[in-house]
Amino acid sequence: MIQPMELQYVVRGYDCGYGGPLKPFALANFFQEAAGAHALALGIGMEDMWAKGLTWMLARIDIRIERLPPEGQTVVVRTWPVGTKRLFAQRCIELVDSSGVKCAGAMYEYIVVDIKTRRAVRPERTLPIDLRTDIPWPFPDLEPGIDGAAFAALAQALQSANFGQHEEADIPSADFIAAQGFMPAFSIEARARHIDHNGHVNNAHFINWLCDAVPMPPGAHLSRIKIDFVHEILKGEHVHAWAKANDLATFESSLSSAPDGSLHNPAPQSENTHAQTWLTALSVGKELVARGMLSITTAE
Repeated sequence: MIQPMELQYVVRGYDCGYGGPLKPFALANFFQEAAGAHALALGIGMEDMWAKGLTWMLARIDIRIERLPPEGQTVVVRTWPVGTKRLFAQRCIELVDSSGVKCAGAMYEYIVVDIKTRRAVRPERTLPIDLRTDIPWPFPDLEPGIDGAAFAALAQALQSANFGQHEEADIPSADFIAAQGFMPAFSIEARARHIDHNGHVNNAHFINWLCDAVPMPPGAHLSRIKIDFVHEILKGEHVHAWAKANDLATFESSLSSAPDGSLHNPAPQSENTHAQTWLTALSVGKELVARGMLSITTAE
């Protein structure tokens, strides 16, 4: 049976925000490095896939954060495959501190893509190993995938919006988009430093930009990050980030189902905390390239 892989890290100053703990961007890089190293050890790393005319692409993630470690703390990232679900190959990843206390856990869902046709293929038909394991998930309520209906109005607005002379660089009318509930957060050009070995913007930058789109009140911290990677972003493309407060959305009910069908009681939140959900998105030109749902917890 496949065993989990563990990688140890020391949280450096450049991994943290000003006066704060590990940044989501650094967490995403830790998770990505561990997942890639384990895939390589299992004989399904990027070069193994390229030799067969295939590649991995990250499709959806769900990260639950209990707390993020501060500078100087030694942490361990543990990862293992879960199996397959339709076109997705699923992988669990968790971050624990030096005492073994879980800081964060995630479910990543990848697709296997035929490089020539650019079409997804079923992983169980193309991978040389069985990815199924019976190791418990970091959190039973992890469930990648966001309801695209919440972003339908934004996607439609982008398709019908009037851009300036330089379509990709210009932002469509802020008033027009605001009517859909989303407000422009910032714009950025994809540079060489953002590009990975697949030739497009690395997923950690998607995560970073989607998180940066949300205003963070003093003392607030991210407690959940769900992202759907819809389209790739290439070097030179102009990316626009959008955000919308969405108090009605929720990640979990008081009782959530575990993978085995049993009911799981999530740890209760402190009575002195408040959680708010935000919808975030990235667009290039008239196309929506990523959608996110973030939960921010603040002390009252």
